[in-house]
Amino acid sequence: MRCNVPRAALVATLLVALAAGSAPFAAAQPDPRQMSGIPLPVPQLPVGTVTVRVIRGSMTNNVPDHPVELRIADDVAMAATGPEGRAEFAGLTPGVVAVAATELDGVRLESEPFPVPDSGGIRLILAGAADPAPAGAPAEPGTVTFGGNSEIRVQLDEETLSIFYLLDVRNARDVPVMTATPLTVALPQGAQGTTVLRTSSPRTTAEGSHVALAGPFPPGTTPLEVAYVLPYSGSSVAVTQPLPADLESVFLAVQKWGAMDLASDQISRRADMSPDGPDGDTYILAAGPRVAAGVPLSFEISGLPYHSAVPGQVTLALAFVILAAGVWAAATPPPAEGAGAERLRRLESRREKRFADLVKLEQQHRNGRIGATRYTNRRRELMADLERIYGELDDEAAPMAFRVAAARHAAPVTPHSGNSG
Repeated sequence: MRCNVPRAALVATLLVALAAGSAPFAAAQPDPRQMSGIPLPVPQLPVGTVTVRVIRGSMTNNVPDHPVELRIADDVAMAATGPEGRAEFAGLTPGVVAVAATELDGVRLESEPFPVPDSGGIRLILAGAADPAPAGAPAEPGTVTFGGNSEIRVQLDEETLSIFYLLDVRNARDVPVMTATPLTVALPQGAQGTTVLRTSSPRTTAEGSHVALAGPFPPGTTPLEVAYVLPYSGSSVAVTQPLPADLESVFLAVQKWGAMDLASDQISRRADMSPDGPDGDTYILAAGPRVAAGVPLSFEISGLPYHSAVPGQVTLALAFVILAAGVWAAATPPPAEGAGAERLRRLESRREKRFADLVKLEQQHRNGRIGATRYTNRRRELMADLERIYGELDDEAAPMAFRVAAARHAAPVTPHSGNSG
């Protein structure tokens, strides 16, 4: 049930649309491992060019003469880093999806999948630890954060949202750390069907609406990836997610339908993206700055498609009216001949026609073939007309019943004929 659009494609679109000429999300000198593996579009590079810089610990500690691979589908290209720790891949076909990777100090460093852009190129960093901890080093007390690669994705289903938390638990130290308590994420109220994704750490557990990941946490990142379903019954839904650790940056990707929109005080930039592919889905992409532990991440999605309960309520009301009409008809005496009977037939004919008009109006409204204002006005007219008809039927029924009873009472009695003896 996981969304199949590569995060790198979403990130690249957001950066291309919003990052040009603007301040970066992170601070002036972020930890390089926050940027590790994130592709950055660079218009100045030749088309079809990807450069991969390998560093150890800091931006000044380049790793020269080190092998780097670039994987495109089943094809793997290799290049070695130069004196500045940079490997270059040129002549790539725009639109193909690539992944850069290397192994440094026994740890595999891998980028996110990213599309080769139609203009310019891609530059990225693969950053390892400054001084890798020796194998079997004991864990030390410490804290972790949700790293810059963390994201929340929202997919639209039948009056439900499928929400994915793709979180990178980041240990910025060079030794394993043990948090005071397991990292526990309490999912929002109403969350159902909590599922731990297979790409999450094997230590991830879920119980009801609570997801936990216990330490120790090795240097670098540990994936915490879960999904849940959030039903909704109106045109908007609000999500409030408490955070047990700092979220280094906000990244939301919401599948868009029609006039849907995304709003949050914690979002500073947003864009819409329509990725290539057979599904042609559009996504609302949004990003924002750091959110501290204990401060909930909150956002609201509006313009959601949903089936209103009003038609069902109207149908029940109509069924009640029809039932009442049947009871009334059963209690009404049979009509007598003459002008009164003819008027009664005309009223019943008008009643049946107005019922048919009302049912037709409800069907048109439910199928979107009539606007809300016209629907409301027309329905008011039909209901008022039905009330008048029922009033006239009641007025006609009483004297009609009296006339029928009187006619029966005054009817001559036929004497019994037979021999008198």
